[in-house]
Amino acid sequence: MNSHTPRLLIIEDEPDSMILLLASIKELNIEVITAINGEEGLRKAISDKPDLIFLDVVLPDIDGYKLCKQLKLNSQTSHIPVIFLSGRVDLNDKLRGFNAGCIDYITKPYSAAELLARLTAQLKNLTTPPNENPVNLAALNIKNSNADSNNSKRIIEQALEFLNNNISIRPNTIELAHKIGTNERKLTEVFREYLGMTVAEYHYNLRMELACRLLKETELVIEIISQNCSYKNAGDFTRAFKRTFGINPKDYRNSQR
Repeated sequence: MNSHTPRLLIIEDEPDSMILLLASIKELNIEVITAINGEEGLRKAISDKPDLIFLDVVLPDIDGYKLCKQLKLNSQTSHIPVIFLSGRVDLNDKLRGFNAGCIDYITKPYSAAELLARLTAQLKNLTTPPNENPVNLAALNIKNSNADSNNSKRIIEQALEFLNNNISIRPNTIELAHKIGTNERKLTEVFREYLGMTVAEYHYNLRMELACRLLKETELVIEIISQNCSYKNAGDFTRAFKRTFGINPKDYRNSQR
């Protein structure tokens, strides 16, 4: 019985970065596929069925964050774990990555040891049985019919549009489901299927991303920022922010000046 060899897709347009990546992982027993822009990367993600994707944030034809969202909204690629590789070390950039759907965010320059450790950790999570195709198996779970697939895509697109336009309002899952013409169970299933998280978790990430942006780019007092991020008071907001990032909002603001 043949064992399944993990397949890694690297989407990176800088030759030097690509050479460094390939050198760092050359000892691993994995199959490597490369792409030098977003269009090629999306095409190979669909056709070559990788188990994992390394994605650069800055690409010549598309923002890496946007490409990650495209991958997560495509039923053929939504299950594939994405790891960002980026020279952008700002906390807000990392938040954008996780909000787009990545499972890890590695900042450049990185050591080969760090890259291997984090890659190996993700490869251990792969549970694909020998000789089985992970993409096709996932597709069977979410594409019972074209109609069901189209309905799921409509649900996720309408839900994301509403949540992104109403960050300051904490969503009631039942009410949101009714608003877009579905039920709570289906809405929850679609969010886990496409994004790997619940509605509440996605909205929480949006609020934290907004909080970082307001702290960095405005002079709004913490009380007003907490209201914009749907917290009843500054104390609850401060505790949530520190629990997430290990630093309180005021110290984060000072670190960005």
